[in-house]
Amino acid sequence: MLTTTIYKKNIFELENYQFKILKPSTNKKLGKKVLKGKYKDYKFVTLTLVERETCPKDCIHWSDCYGNNMPFAHRISAKNQQLLEERIYNDLFNSSNQLLLIRLHILGDFFSVKYVKFWRKMLNTFDNIALYGYTANNIKSSIPLSKAIAKEIINLNKNDNCHIRFSNDLTASFSANSYDIVKPVKGVSIVCPVQENKTANCGTCGLCWNQKDQQIIFKTH
Repeated sequence: MLTTTIYKKNIFELENYQFKILKPSTNKKLGKKVLKGKYKDYKFVTLTLVERETCPKDCIHWSDCYGNNMPFAHRISAKNQQLLEERIYNDLFNSSNQLLLIRLHILGDFFSVKYVKFWRKMLNTFDNIALYGYTANNIKSSIPLSKAIAKEIINLNKNDNCHIRFSNDLTASFSANSYDIVKPVKGVSIVCPVQENKTANCGTCGLCWNQKDQQIIFKTH
């Protein structure tokens, strides 16, 4: 069973990493900044951790993670959690004059309760940031750690500037689900407009953080 990325040479330990770990978006589907809605003019920055190492083992995409198709991504190791949090804080402190929408996580996931609480602290510390993303942690998971992390993410989402959807939780309206396991239902869910070529990118869409009462359906990457 795989326990980490298949691209082990692209794992970077923070002790030797000289670059920012919160990176401006270069992803065409994400876009460079938000162009409409609540976070208009916020710049996208991204954080990429190591897939599988930081993910709950009951993630339905454990084996076919879209990270399998990302050989060049810089994966930041989370083994030294204290240093990871220090580096994130430093990047945020040095960007305090910019409006940032942080995409958590391009690869990887929330890996500890303490790490979720860290992001709550960052939201309370920096008034120029907002968070959005997805997690495979689930409040109904049989894995105690995943359940505990999901519970803390629910608390994190109580902040008006945090929008973390639960992946493949079909009972939650604020979820992001795979087209492989559920089809869209009018008034309940909607297929990602970017994947349907109905809008250019996430920055011109914004449903994932603006639409609280509808599930977002994603086609398999």
